[in-house]
Amino acid sequence: MRQSQINRLEMMQDTNTYLDANTAIWSAIPILTTYKSELSQIIDDIRQSAQDQEAAQVFISKSTRELKLTIAEKMDILDDILEAYAADTGNSELEAKANNSKSDYWQLPNEDFETKVKNVIDLLEANVADMADYGFTQEQIDDAKLSFGTYQDRRGKPRSYQIASRIATTSIDDLMKEATVVLEKLDRVMKRFKRSNTTFYSGYVAARTIVDD
Repeated sequence: MRQSQINRLEMMQDTNTYLDANTAIWSAIPILTTYKSELSQIIDDIRQSAQDQEAAQVFISKSTRELKLTIAEKMDILDDILEAYAADTGNSELEAKANNSKSDYWQLPNEDFETKVKNVIDLLEANVADMADYGFTQEQIDDAKLSFGTYQDRRGKPRSYQIASRIATTSIDDLMKEATVVLEKLDRVMKRFKRSNTTFYSGYVAARTIVDD
C-alpha cells in the first residue's frame, strides 16, 4: 500500500473508532447508522484485501480487549431497543433475554462472551422487521457483526457471521473512493451536532483529519 493510502486508512479507522466510542450520542439517527455501517464494511473489505501487506496493518490498531469493550457497548444499546420492544409487546421471555448491560457482556469469559453476543444478535435479527418503529435497522446489526467478526479474527477463530464482501472485484483504490463518498455523507449529517454538541462534533472533526507523515 502507498503511504497516502495508509494515512487515509488511519483516518478512516480513527473516525470509525470515535463513532464506536460515542454510539449513544448518534445511534438514534437511522441514516448515521447506515453510513457508519458502510464505513465499517469498507474498512473491513480493505483489511481483507490487504491482509498480506505488512504496511496495511497500521490501521488495525484496537486491541482485543478494546474491541470487546466496543462490542459490549454496541450490544448494550441494541439490547435496550430489544428490551423496550419486548416489554411493549408483553413478551416476558424475550424481555428477560434482552435484559443485559454493558458490564454483563464485558465481564464474561471470552468463550461465553462470544456465545452471548451471537445469541442476542440472532434474537435481534429474528425481530428486526417488527422493531422499525423503534428506529431499529438491519444496518445496526451488521455494524455489530463487523466488530464481532474482527474480534473473532483477532482470537484466531472463524467468523460467526460473514458480511457480504466485494473485494474480489474491487481494488483498494476503488474502496478508498467509496469511503470518500460515505465520509462526505457522514460529514453533512454530522453538522447537526455542530451547535447542539460542540465537544462531540469537534472530536469527530479531529478524527476525520488525515495526518500526513
